[in-house]
Amino acid sequence: MFRAFFLSPQKKPSSLQPIAFKPIITSMEIDLTKSAPQVQTLEEAQALINALWSVLRKQGKQIEEQARRIEGQARRIEGQARRIEEQARRIEELEEKLNTNSRNSSKPPSTDQGKGKAPKPPASSGKKAGGQPGHAGKGRALLAPEHVTHFHDCYPDKRCDCGGEIRTSRLSWRHQVIDVPEIKPVVTQYCLYAGTCQGCGKQHEAALPPGVSPRLAGPRLLALIGTLTGGYRLSKRLVQGLLQDLFQIDVSLGTISQSEELLSAALAPIAQEAHEYIKHAPAVHADETGHKEKGQKQWMWVAIAGMVSVFLARAARSAQVAQELLGDRFAGILISDRYAAYHWVDPLRRQLCWAHLLRDFTKISERSGVAGQVGEDLLAHTHRIFRFWYCVRDGTLSRDGFACHMLFLQAQVEAALRRGGACGESRTANTCKRILKVKDALWTFVDTPGIEPTNNLAERTIRSYVIWRKISFGTQSKRGSLYMERMMTAVGSCKLQGRNILDFLTQAVQAHCGNGVPPSLVPAAAG
Repeated sequence: MFRAFFLSPQKKPSSLQPIAFKPIITSMEIDLTKSAPQVQTLEEAQALINALWSVLRKQGKQIEEQARRIEGQARRIEGQARRIEEQARRIEELEEKLNTNSRNSSKPPSTDQGKGKAPKPPASSGKKAGGQPGHAGKGRALLAPEHVTHFHDCYPDKRCDCGGEIRTSRLSWRHQVIDVPEIKPVVTQYCLYAGTCQGCGKQHEAALPPGVSPRLAGPRLLALIGTLTGGYRLSKRLVQGLLQDLFQIDVSLGTISQSEELLSAALAPIAQEAHEYIKHAPAVHADETGHKEKGQKQWMWVAIAGMVSVFLARAARSAQVAQELLGDRFAGILISDRYAAYHWVDPLRRQLCWAHLLRDFTKISERSGVAGQVGEDLLAHTHRIFRFWYCVRDGTLSRDGFACHMLFLQAQVEAALRRGGACGESRTANTCKRILKVKDALWTFVDTPGIEPTNNLAERTIRSYVIWRKISFGTQSKRGSLYMERMMTAVGSCKLQGRNILDFLTQAVQAHCGNGVPPSLVPAAAG
């Protein structure tokens, strides 16, 4: 219901035409929901039509204005919805980053400390600490007689408390005490004399004997410095203090640095021979980690073949360096993670590390929706793979039986990866698609004896360098980086082969000084 005011003319027009209204007129109420009001004259009809058009135009403008406002509000709502969706996605990413740990990423376990609640200690069993009744005790075995320096026999008293004579009839027990003698350095002085030729007057000076270093440190002291800095990761200042405390040897930090330079030169041909061995090995584990030289970000690479490990310090983490490490004609099987620098190797000659895949699948399983379910399925399949592999490794499952189980698991894993690639969650989809591109590299260990499903060998070998880096903050020159890669090559290989690092380095230094032949890290030559 609305009220309309109409203007009536003074007289009736002969036909429909524009009407001039006077400002005095009647008013009438019009209900548009009912039939049109009764009009008596043409003027009233024309006035009614004009009033209706005016009302409709006004309402039309109001509707248009409301439509514009609704459209603007819709755009704002749409923008807010997009922002809410972006913020929700960002919150999910931040929560995932916050929950990143050594189980679902490549972060070391040391970074997990202080996160989350401390595990509840197990309930006390009520038993005393230590070995329980019936537990087989363990003791240190006595050294063989050839390793005993001194023998001392101990006998009981000759007479008993009652006055009777005691006759010694048997050996009751043996007790060994291990001690170290007072350590004193062996100082050898070489007196070099000069002479004059009685014929021509030419001056002649004596030279050092073959194998004698012109430096202050002798071969074994040089090897000891290398063992302490490379094998035991001591700083130069700690090595300086240890030499003073244990051996009463007073050397400067500069002498220790110069000793490292000589050790590096002595190890150069040995490291090169080991590197050539790696390039032609049938199977190689490879990995890389961060390295710093003068505070600049660089990379330390490692490759292990059997009992030989080779380290390379390089400024890049690229395919070119990977080819330098393995050889651009590498024809063996590469065990590594999914890093793109190794993609030039044929997937049929690769084995992806399932320990890394397990962490990827763990991260996927922690997401919601379809992605999380895909991650749970992949985790379940991976745990079954490892259970069967442990049985093969322990000898409780044959290779043929293992291959039969793996046919079924392989199909399940690849089907789950395809579901993950189509799940709609971008991070999960991208990860699954990238794995599917190199799916042939997932199963090399199934039918190739000697190939492990994980790259743990490389990670254990490079861990020694990682610890050194954390306590030393890297090297300060190219010479220092070269020393570390050669020293780590020697130390890593000696540990794999069970060889004494000090003896190995001593022989290397002696050979470098012209006394003897250099040792080798290649098993055939070393044996």
